[in-house]
Amino acid sequence: MMKYTGRIIITLVGIGLVSIVRMYGILYYNVPPNQFPLVGLFVVLVLWTLGSPYDKLKFLSERDVLTKLYNRRYMQKAFPKLFTLAARKQEKLILYFIDVDNFKLINDTHGHEIGDQVLQRIASVLTRHSSKRDLVVRWAGDEFLILSPNTDDYSKASMISSIQNELMLSSQELNFSISVSIGSAIYPDQAQSLDGILHVADQDMYALKLGAS
Repeated sequence: MMKYTGRIIITLVGIGLVSIVRMYGILYYNVPPNQFPLVGLFVVLVLWTLGSPYDKLKFLSERDVLTKLYNRRYMQKAFPKLFTLAARKQEKLILYFIDVDNFKLINDTHGHEIGDQVLQRIASVLTRHSSKRDLVVRWAGDEFLILSPNTDDYSKASMISSIQNELMLSSQELNFSISVSIGSAIYPDQAQSLDGILHVADQDMYALKLGAS
């Protein structure tokens, strides 16, 4: 969902300026107070509109257009801050590396439009089964990430099971198989950098994929 940061900031600044001008006019020029409301309202509406392009640009810089998840750029920007915060609190983080199984076959068999719908559906499933503290990212074409502070075995097993079960139901609904392979790695136990933890989680995911084939 697109946030309103730009519109809110520029509108608040505008309201402040209108209030200053209004007070100045009342104190020094005896301007009746009731002459300002309509002008002030018009200014606020104009400023709100002017803030919209900033919000749209910020949204597109942080979000994947197709799935509305956070994108690779946002993950690369946010990751150092999240890891620094985790280290300060002496917390661990788990990174899930999620790859769509046989996605090329889905595209080749059913077309790219259906392929896009599959990615959107998977993104929705991942979001539904993540907590508010989790960061869900579309990393590449058919690759997704979830960064979570819930590193215990029960939370891990529960999340993976819930995702797989819902995708199984989606497969029955669409009459073709939708599944994902999910690898994981824990910071700082297995790696201390984004590249490092991605590599470990990616290797874990491929090991599981090969084991299932």
